[in-house]
Amino acid sequence: MAVTGAADEEATPVEGMWRATDLLWAYLAEDQTRVRAGLEGLDREQLAHTLGWQALDHDMLFADLGEPSMSVPLLDAVAALAPVECEFMMMTAVRGAAAANTGLMSSGLEDFPMAAQIHALTVCMAVMLMEAHGRHGALKFVAASADDYVRRGHPRPYPAL
Repeated sequence: MAVTGAADEEATPVEGMWRATDLLWAYLAEDQTRVRAGLEGLDREQLAHTLGWQALDHDMLFADLGEPSMSVPLLDAVAALAPVECEFMMMTAVRGAAAANTGLMSSGLEDFPMAAQIHALTVCMAVMLMEAHGRHGALKFVAASADDYVRRGHPRPYPAL
């Protein structure tokens, strides 16, 4: 049965929230299959909601952690999980932001396709979380966020990948 009306207006943002969270989990878990499948088949609106959520989460995480370091070896290792078609674009933006000491969104990232923007933000978030909490702590952080979504009445609107 199709969702319509007000419920439909909420469904796409909730899906974006979950897609962003699941993609972050996949990067942290080093699950390249799930990283590559995370945005597969999404339409422009779904990508836009996922990008919006990931940008919001990135900014909140950056504010919570202060100015976290971004070790190049860890950044490269995490970015290697990205789909090939996104890896060069996102690493160009990430390295440009690091070199200029600017925010990621002011590094020219907005000129790239939405999928590359989402992957770039997610890679940066994964690195920030791992540097702050270690891989295990970062996974626990994302799991707690997912549990909170469910508690607030926003269960995953699609089967878990």
